[in-house]
Amino acid sequence: MAALDEIEPGVRNLLLNCARAQPGDRVLLVGEKGDNPYFNPAICDAVASIARRHDMVPEVVMAAPVADASQFPSVVHDAMLRADRTIFFSRLGDQVRFSLPGDSAKVVMTYTLDLDYLAAPFASADFGVMKQVHDALLALILKAQTYRLTGACGTDLTSDIASDREGAVADFALELFPVMIFPPVICHNMNGTLVIRHFVTSSSTRAYEDSTLVIDHPVLVEVENSRMVGFDGPPDLVARLKAQLERAAALTGGDPYRINSWHTGINPNTYFRDDPYTDLERWGTVAYGSPRYTHMHVAGLDPGDAALHLMDMTISFDDQTVWDKGRFVFLDRPEIQAMMDAPQRALLNSSVRHSIGI
Repeated sequence: MAALDEIEPGVRNLLLNCARAQPGDRVLLVGEKGDNPYFNPAICDAVASIARRHDMVPEVVMAAPVADASQFPSVVHDAMLRADRTIFFSRLGDQVRFSLPGDSAKVVMTYTLDLDYLAAPFASADFGVMKQVHDALLALILKAQTYRLTGACGTDLTSDIASDREGAVADFALELFPVMIFPPVICHNMNGTLVIRHFVTSSSTRAYEDSTLVIDHPVLVEVENSRMVGFDGPPDLVARLKAQLERAAALTGGDPYRINSWHTGINPNTYFRDDPYTDLERWGTVAYGSPRYTHMHVAGLDPGDAALHLMDMTISFDDQTVWDKGRFVFLDRPEIQAMMDAPQRALLNSSVRHSIGI
């Protein structure tokens, strides 16, 4: 496990560049307690030590994850009211990423599962630069009228983009660290073929029993107007897949076959070294930042409570290729590289590619 001096660049990036905490600020660090924590509980104390070096006043609150935002712990809520900045090292932050009330600039959800993540370029690549990349990409998306997603697996989907931001993307209610994705693109008139492989998980908005389903044979799905209307695959697997989607949708009462939105990772330094199948939900907590990984929210009211996982996609907006077979080639554009100094260019380009276990 990384030492304090090794994680300090990543923690400074988090505290100063992302959270914009100042000397004297009260910084709340929320960690996980209970069985099977996704985030190492030692992170909060380590970050608190570095926060003190910068004359901040940290407070650590540990709380167990809950089923959904309606059960958000009062001990965390009360601590947030007295804090200048709140930083989650906990699934609790994920559960309120679309719904947190108040000033979102004061709240950060991190995806650094342990101290090694904080010591890696995953966390130390300049947040300000990555945010500029994010904003440039979002501007491209919002100016586009259509997009297309294709993959060697057989997926080929096209869709329109709404002309207004509220209809085009689903903005987050807090800041993400590091920069992982852009706001999910809402599906409007999506049509084509979707190939479901690997597994289905939750969308991390709500926790529920048996939220993962391993897909051991590809299932070809016909998509019409952003809805899954036909399934072709082994009958028993199709039946289990439909049952999984129906069970997820029942949490909100929405359409089990609706494809609500999607996003693809924009952080090429994302990695995962363990076996994903040991805990697929934990894997998804961090792997979704990888440019190799396209994540679809489906089943139920927006954002939906199931997620489909597409790998190594080629994605274009108005015929401008942004991802090429899982490589974030948008990073290689001259105007994007001009945002960076030489050390950042070495970290942020389409040739940087780390394993996420799939």
